Amino acid sequence: MGSKKVLLALALFFATAAPAHGAIKLLHNSFDTAYRAPFGAVAAGTRVTLKLRVTGAKPKSVALHLGKRFVAMRKRGALYAATVATPASPGAVPYDFRVRVGRRAYWYGDNGDADTLKGGTGITTGQELVPYTLTVYARGYTTPSWLQGAVVYSIFPDRFRDGDPSNDYCRPGATTGCPVFYGDQHAQAHATWNEPVLSPPPFNVDFFGGDLQGVQQKLDYLKSLGVDAIWLNPIFAARSNHRYDTDDYYAVDPALGGNAAFASLATAAKQRGIHLILDGVFNHASSDSLYFDRYHRYGSDGACESASSPYRGWFKIQGSTPCSASDYTGWNGLDTLPVFNHDNAGVKDFFFGGNDAVAKHWLAAGADGWRLDAAQEIDHSWWRQFRTAVKGAFPDAPLIGEITAGPADATEYLLGNELDGVMNYRFREDALAFAGASLTPVGLDHALTALREEYPAQALASSFSLIDSHDTQRALATLAANGNLDEARQRQKLAATLQYTYVGAPMTLYGDEVAVNAPGNDPFNRAPYPWSDASGNISTYGPPDLGVLDWYTKLGRARADLPALRGGGFTTLLTRGDVYAFLRSGGAAKPVVVVLNKGASTADATVPLRGAYPSGTTLQDQLSSTTFTTGGGSVRVSIGARSAVVLVGA
Repeated sequence: MGSKKVLLALALFFATAAPAHGAIKLLHNSFDTAYRAPFGAVAAGTRVTLKLRVTGAKPKSVALHLGKRFVAMRKRGALYAATVATPASPGAVPYDFRVRVGRRAYWYGDNGDADTLKGGTGITTGQELVPYTLTVYARGYTTPSWLQGAVVYSIFPDRFRDGDPSNDYCRPGATTGCPVFYGDQHAQAHATWNEPVLSPPPFNVDFFGGDLQGVQQKLDYLKSLGVDAIWLNPIFAARSNHRYDTDDYYAVDPALGGNAAFASLATAAKQRGIHLILDGVFNHASSDSLYFDRYHRYGSDGACESASSPYRGWFKIQGSTPCSASDYTGWNGLDTLPVFNHDNAGVKDFFFGGNDAVAKHWLAAGADGWRLDAAQEIDHSWWRQFRTAVKGAFPDAPLIGEITAGPADATEYLLGNELDGVMNYRFREDALAFAGASLTPVGLDHALTALREEYPAQALASSFSLIDSHDTQRALATLAANGNLDEARQRQKLAATLQYTYVGAPMTLYGDEVAVNAPGNDPFNRAPYPWSDASGNISTYGPPDLGVLDWYTKLGRARADLPALRGGGFTTLLTRGDVYAFLRSGGAAKPVVVVLNKGASTADATVPLRGAYPSGTTLQDQLSSTTFTTGGGSVRVSIGARSAVVLVGA
């Protein structure tokens, strides 16, 4: 049993075993401003009021335990309260409550570390176990406004579109040749576009020929989907089709069209108001790279070749020269991916310190931001220095981290001095569990509230709300566990609706909008987009589902047309049966009422509107054009099985 499950089991044991619980009852709800105000993450130095309800036996003392100090709580009406200033430095501050009755002490804290149990009401225990968390971020913390609520489209370059066959690896007459992998493995070109990916082993040596010219050709298509930003998986020179094994950080891979193709794409994207986010693989390089050169391909000495190499201190090499696989540290134990020594001044200068450092170079060349691979593998101090250097030159460039360690909780990276946002894998887990079968509307609402409580609002708004990625099974495959693809498509559309109407930047993996049927993990999920004008059998992963495409197009249009979906507040309206309803509203923007039905049959629901619209208002569904009329402070809606409505006043 994992440590967190042990903690929760102990908490539940003490909650039921403490004999005096019948004599005293405690209550705190971190989601309710009657108990914690203000709600959620706060800036350093903010005054926060925390309250505890105590009923039953008269307490001898009631204290708030905040960090390492105890603060006496005074009775205010039916509640005990303490108002404290949060620390001057950012951090995740633990707190719970201690109540003394006679000779006994009782503690009230959170009820577990699982996502759907974080925050809200807690439990009374006989000893201190799991505290609540108060997120305190740096004053002045801002994130780029253009990314907050933006629609992001994720592209694996080799698999999106082949715009220029002349640069394809291993093609007769191509200009790029046929690379050799790590000593002896040659690249393999697919004969046609619409054909299955290569089943490993070997891994990641097969190329379909997708390139940046292909992305540029489809910019208008992406614009029609409401896409605001494209996140490109690595584009720099590398050996593998995924290109997370970088050879040269200053050169776009020739099979993608080289630096000229990037410049052309950047210009064309900006003309359409589309931003480009690059993948920064700064944790490790390739053993076949210019910097390491284990296979002696370059004229200069790499770190693996010579102790006097200028790159020697860049890596964690412990053994002889020339080095072998056992002489250095590789990411995840892979000798193809030597890990950088991030304490080395040369590494820092190379990636962010120098005037033409990698992170700055590509922002100056036309990129708009960075998605940072394996961010949890690098020390917090490195990211703090990285942020200071990059934001000093490009303050509007977002820094989005991949955080997958543990339960994918990224709070410690979102304190205002490191990242702007993360790939929100916590959202993915919750959205798929809801669209599938395991999470009720009540559970989903709790999990999403926990996210808004822990992550600063400006960070959550900039984080990628994803339901899959190039590193996971596609959402369709995850939701097709029972083998029913028609039902899985309905469930994917439901999950996508939550993505596009919730807080954050919804991220769509290329091809999901046409329900690409590519079950399995890497490499099977990285199937080519099934273009009808490309060679080969389109039925391999398609044909494209035009009904799903229409749904995503309408979601993108709603996101573009309704400002409340991008920057409005969030209010839960209904969690009953299979129905989850919420309100996005704020300022002069038209309020948006979202109603989701995860059930297998049509649901009729009366949704309270909390004053969003007066009686007699006609609300139109942005997905079907169906209309409903408000009355008595609510609206009565009928929603099909595994479907949703997005309602706005006419």
